[in-house]
Amino acid sequence: MKYFAAPAAVLALLLGLSLENARCVESDVARWVTAVEAATAAAEQEDWAAAIETLRGAQNDWDGRRPWLHVVTAHDELEAADALFAEANSFAQERDMAEFRASATKLAVQLRVVSGMQQLTLKNVL
Repeated sequence: MKYFAAPAAVLALLLGLSLENARCVESDVARWVTAVEAATAAAEQEDWAAAIETLRGAQNDWDGRRPWLHVVTAHDELEAADALFAEANSFAQERDMAEFRASATKLAVQLRVVSGMQQLTLKNVL
């Protein structure tokens, strides 16, 4: 019985760390998606300066978490989000509302994909 205590403790620790990581990533993604939605709302009000600044703030926050995200998630998903941040920023600079809205929507979806990859689901376990 004592031979199972250490492996069980390690597995419990890993499960706890996985759940905490999922919670942290979900919290970060919620913050970024809220910022993207705020940038879209500002753009719809023709306040492009606020939209650009809000999007830039979200991207800076994203960039600060990238080292950790590179450890815990697929690089392809992160690179896709990076490309969408750049695309949304470009359309905001051009003040192209239709393209900005579409790009911001794709960005929000991609960020949710990053979060979904960290959740403890049967799909992710298998």
